[in-house]
Amino acid sequence: MGEVVEFSSEDARHSGKVHHRCQPLHLEWLSGFNPRVPLLNVSASRERKELVLASASTLLFYSYDGEHEKVHPVIGHKSNVNAIGSDGSGRFVVSSDSCYSINVWDRGTTSNEDHVPLAIRTIFEPFKGTKMHSVALSHDGKYLLAGGGADQGSQLKIWSWTVGNDFPDDTISLPARLGRIKTVHFCTDRHRQHQFVVTMESCVVFGAWDAKEQKLSIQVPKRHGFQDYNGSVFVVGTDRAVSVTAGGMAIVWSDDKKIGSEETAGGPLRKEFLKYLHLKYASINVVRSCDEKIVTGDDDGEIRFYDNSMKILYWFKQEDLEPIRTLSFDLMATRPRKAPPTEQPLAGEPALDDAEQSKREPETTIEEIAPKDVSFEAKPVIVRGFVSATKSGKIYDIDIVYNKIQELFLPSPSIITAVDAHPTRSEICTCDGNGRIVVYELKAKTITSTLDVPIQRTRRGRITTLSYSPCGTFLAGGAENGYIWMIDPTIMVVNAGSPLQFTNEKLRLVKFSSDCKYLVCVEAQNIITLLQREKEDWLATGRCATHALVDTAFLSATEFISIGEDRYMVQYIVNDGETSPQSALSIGKRRRIEQTAVPVALLVLPNDQLLVANDQLKFKLFNRKTFDIMHTFLGPFHDGPARCLRLLPGEEFFLFITNNNIYLHRLPIDGNPFKYLAVRGHPKHLRWLQLAGGTDPCAITFGEGDHAVALWRVNTSPLLDNLKHSGTGLDPFCALLPGGKTGCYVREMLSLFFYNQISPKNSDGDAELTLRDAMDTRDVPNYMRSIGFHMSEFEEQNLCQEMALAGNCYLTFEEVAKLFLNHRTSGSPSSEDVLTAVTYIGATVTSGTQVDLRRFGELLATIGEPMDRQASDFYMKILFPSSCQQMDDVESEAVGSMGEVNDGGGDDQSSYLISVDDFTEKLC
Repeated sequence: MGEVVEFSSEDARHSGKVHHRCQPLHLEWLSGFNPRVPLLNVSASRERKELVLASASTLLFYSYDGEHEKVHPVIGHKSNVNAIGSDGSGRFVVSSDSCYSINVWDRGTTSNEDHVPLAIRTIFEPFKGTKMHSVALSHDGKYLLAGGGADQGSQLKIWSWTVGNDFPDDTISLPARLGRIKTVHFCTDRHRQHQFVVTMESCVVFGAWDAKEQKLSIQVPKRHGFQDYNGSVFVVGTDRAVSVTAGGMAIVWSDDKKIGSEETAGGPLRKEFLKYLHLKYASINVVRSCDEKIVTGDDDGEIRFYDNSMKILYWFKQEDLEPIRTLSFDLMATRPRKAPPTEQPLAGEPALDDAEQSKREPETTIEEIAPKDVSFEAKPVIVRGFVSATKSGKIYDIDIVYNKIQELFLPSPSIITAVDAHPTRSEICTCDGNGRIVVYELKAKTITSTLDVPIQRTRRGRITTLSYSPCGTFLAGGAENGYIWMIDPTIMVVNAGSPLQFTNEKLRLVKFSSDCKYLVCVEAQNIITLLQREKEDWLATGRCATHALVDTAFLSATEFISIGEDRYMVQYIVNDGETSPQSALSIGKRRRIEQTAVPVALLVLPNDQLLVANDQLKFKLFNRKTFDIMHTFLGPFHDGPARCLRLLPGEEFFLFITNNNIYLHRLPIDGNPFKYLAVRGHPKHLRWLQLAGGTDPCAITFGEGDHAVALWRVNTSPLLDNLKHSGTGLDPFCALLPGGKTGCYVREMLSLFFYNQISPKNSDGDAELTLRDAMDTRDVPNYMRSIGFHMSEFEEQNLCQEMALAGNCYLTFEEVAKLFLNHRTSGSPSSEDVLTAVTYIGATVTSGTQVDLRRFGELLATIGEPMDRQASDFYMKILFPSSCQQMDDVESEAVGSMGEVNDGGGDDQSSYLISVDDFTEKLC
């Protein structure tokens, strides 16, 4: 629902370290927000700005008091936040994501500035799988209105959310011809606070909620040919409403004069078209009503003020003309001040003479400070302060009365494309799609320097990878057009001679050697280029064609390795400068490390070990020098393979990401499922993980479509507590089996373990049999096949090699069970997998609807890991007895009639065929 309530001890308060009870990582800060979601201004005073913003699935509660900025990120949604609203007081904030939930947050009272917002109400799947588009709270905060739906038609649902009912109080459907719901707004007038307006793609819908009858009612005014509505608002203090369109039009609606005012107050809301005005040739994106004025923002970056009759009063443009996407006014109005009265002397004080009174400067009133409108009367334009947000993610605090414009928060101009962390200092560097490189100081959480790289206007020029050198002296960025940007990170200046270009292909990865002398660049076409530093210049000294590289790591200053989609691990050697440029980079050795799985991540561990994660949810340890396999362990199996393996200082824990989650894992790995914990890190797809912070590390992540990077504080206490209660021996591993330690699966495994010792192959005539609690390692592969893991020859060789490294000829049941759980494949093959396999090897006939058993047996004996023909015939007779019996009968008839087996047309071809459905049913 919301975040877990924080706790802290006295020591933690003094040290500044506050952790959550059960979260291994705590979201501490975000560098930006999502400009596509309109922000919310809940400021209650001029001295303190308070905003609510969205960033992916996170809400940011931002405050600024003129000196310090503070951000409270809270997580309460499964997918991206797409709408935010609040009541009239600003205490309760509502947010929604695309399809999963609606949350109501309590910000607390304005006097409690340190109050962390909490989710006090959650409505799960209000539209049952269809998308939500907009939410709103009534001005009194009693009712929650949400709009959503699919192509078949939209719906409006309303809740009395303080009661706690999950089901809406009423639901009303809208015609499909009206299009998608864009925005929903309640009226702020006290006597009309249960009326609302819905802006849709092709029209505007007015509605009302009857609290006595518990019924929603809507009215669709007659259309006048307008399209592409962007927003609507009730004009405060009048019976009018205004809508704006992408064509620069403003449409004014008014109450139907045929219905009396008394009937309108108690009956359904009725609006009719009054007039339209062509205000701009640009799109008007937002309209608001405040302090008896109507305010609009458009694509020209212009903010206009109109009176309630839509007469222009005032307008202004900012210096950087960017499209306006949000206008949100403060909750407290700016009130005109009256002229101060003449001060009277207190009793006992001498009266001031006229000369002294004339020396005093008269106080200036707001009416004199405020700008004048364009009317003949030149009246002052007095309106409360407001916040505007542009398309590029810039936020401005604007007060036209005092002529003050201040940029707030951290801008989010474009989607993040690359991130890296400084190796020694507590700072990170990000780059976005516009070529803007920003350096953040993590302790103060502020921008320290920026640099705009002159990239091409097309996407071919974007920087896709960043890398600091281990010493922190150099910063390299690889772009889509093959450019290498060398930057001095201390002063953020592009080095002389940059950009370097030795290819036109996209650079997927750049990495420095440990001595900062070499730079390895990996292209999209699987070419590795070696750059060598000579004083201040970087020169390409060697190129090497390699495999479809996935990840790479340096083992020493002149040696690095890579893993690729071809399932190989490759060693590269950087030769000294005395050799020719053609041999400056060479391949030392190649070793196949997988048979069917694809390696996806690589991490160099101490003690000469390499940790490799594959897409079959396994971790594998290899010898650093020989590439021989050492161990295989089960990895997290809930959310895709592990990627971006990062070792924490102290070499006791490491971090990694999956598709949506961030994991903390304790070393050494042994397959124990209680040795790792995770938090949900992104609603779509996590793209990158990096460690930052020096001795007190934290995790830096960003995901698909993000305009910000996230800072996660690592907390190992929950994981250590989890291990204390996981049990010992085989207890935590049995949690992976049906029924647990006392289930029938474990009992069957134990029975087969002892049965293996009394089988005929282990008996010696009439000798007395003795049962032991250990199994010969030579019997382990067949034992695993008997309990459900049908390994290939390659997997059997790896298993035998791992058992040989243990140095024991006999293994206990606990050791064998751990091997089984770590080596077995995740899940059984489906019927689609079997069908794909037999079709791929060519064992099907008649458009893939039948399998030729005889052809299938021949293929098993000739391709891949060859199977003995007698063994394959034996297994097929067990699986398909009727078809094999018919095959034997046909062959015996052919031998009896011709004296030999006829492989030609005399055979009944149908006797060898079996339907694909029957074939897959037997094998699955």
